[in-house]
Amino acid sequence: MTLSRRVAAIEVSLSPTQLVLRWLAEAHAFGDIESYVASLLAQEPPVAPLDRLYREAEHGARTGMRGKRPELVEAAVRSALRETVFRFELVMRINVAAHELLDREVLFETIFASQLALLLTDQSKDRLKDESHLHRLRQCRDLTLLRVNELLATAEARSTVEARYLDGHAALFPGLASAFNEQLRRSQELAVTAMHLAELDGVEPGPDDPEAVGLRTSQLVADLVEPAKSTALEKLGEGRPALDIANAWLRTKFAVAPLPEP
Repeated sequence: MTLSRRVAAIEVSLSPTQLVLRWLAEAHAFGDIESYVASLLAQEPPVAPLDRLYREAEHGARTGMRGKRPELVEAAVRSALRETVFRFELVMRINVAAHELLDREVLFETIFASQLALLLTDQSKDRLKDESHLHRLRQCRDLTLLRVNELLATAEARSTVEARYLDGHAALFPGLASAFNEQLRRSQELAVTAMHLAELDGVEPGPDDPEAVGLRTSQLVADLVEPAKSTALEKLGEGRPALDIANAWLRTKFAVAPLPEP
């Protein structure tokens, strides 16, 4: 068997997850998503990665089911396409969500750092009795901790999804992953500063909810997976199931907690 035939045989045997991971390794080699997209647009004609994955998944499924009844072949092809397109959309959603989160965190960091700087300028002893000062300090401490928890929950949700659907491989482009880790470091430092200042000025400790990060992580897992499933089905022409998944996900987003018993 020639080398080209051996390579073709290996490609045919790749699972949907393996196909997506091979594409992901190629994309990550560019460092960031902007460079990767630029490389795609520079090709003549431009090649959409999802189109390539679609063709490879279909070809692999048909080849693997050669000689089987047509209805079994079509079912295998449909399944392979669903799994492949879903994982592609999941990778894209993870990267887009992380990029949007970092854009917001930069604004939050600027606001909280400015607020802490203003609070630090007040060195009078009267500040310890000033309810406005204590309230702002308490609020700054609680909000900076909230943002750290959001970043930690996001990282944990991403790891959970990667382990479940991508064999544990990182979905974030290297440049974005570095930016995320740097933002987490800065946010943690800001939160520690706010906590220290609040403690020095006698602000009472805030409420401690050890389950908050875990609960938020579960929500963020669904926020990554469910829209990716819906988008994948819609792109495959399965509008009704796509709409059902989207509606179910949105209902959880807008669910109202029941009132306590009187």
